[in-house]
Amino acid sequence: MAYVLGLIYADGSIEDVRKSSRTCYLTISSNDKSLLEQVKKALSSEHTIYSRKPRIVKFNSGKSYLCKENFNIRIGNKVMFDDLIDLGLTPRKSLDMRFPKIPFRYFNHFLRGYFDGDGCVMIKVRKGQNAKEVRVVFTSGCKHFLNIISRKLNFYLEIKNKKANGNGEAFNLAYRKRDGLKILSFMYRGLDKAPFLDRKYAIYKNYLETSQT
Repeated sequence: MAYVLGLIYADGSIEDVRKSSRTCYLTISSNDKSLLEQVKKALSSEHTIYSRKPRIVKFNSGKSYLCKENFNIRIGNKVMFDDLIDLGLTPRKSLDMRFPKIPFRYFNHFLRGYFDGDGCVMIKVRKGQNAKEVRVVFTSGCKHFLNIISRKLNFYLEIKNKKANGNGEAFNLAYRKRDGLKILSFMYRGLDKAPFLDRKYAIYKNYLETSQT
């Protein structure tokens, strides 16, 4: 559940429509259908996973982007909605997210869930060298949320406390080299106990395997 909560904070939304439909909804979206299948299993859900075909999206800046095929699962449940509100989620979470109280023994799963939704891992080869460098990035529309992640990582992993950077609309928290590897090692503990996104884990696993050869 800690993993699912992290994914909801990244790629989920909640909606209160009790005035019209007498219920509330939780929607989780992903470009990876297999991940939502894992979430369904974790939630013991029988809800349908819906597909949204690739489309052109226009932003206020005037720019247009091609969005890939996307999948989502929508669950109507008033109790779940109220629980998520109590934990710190809001219908306008991208602007104001309260960090939930997560016990340390579950924090790596929560962080991995958030990372699988709004994070990325990159492996770069430095010019003129054979050495590879790891870069781990968390993104959010809420700067305060990322700064709390930074403080948690500083406390739990003794990683330098950093401040999120951004332009007022989107912010990122980036770690490189040893700190990035520490975070990945922490997030990928206990993979038999909670879901994970295969393609992101594969990048980390490939790095470990090729670095040992």
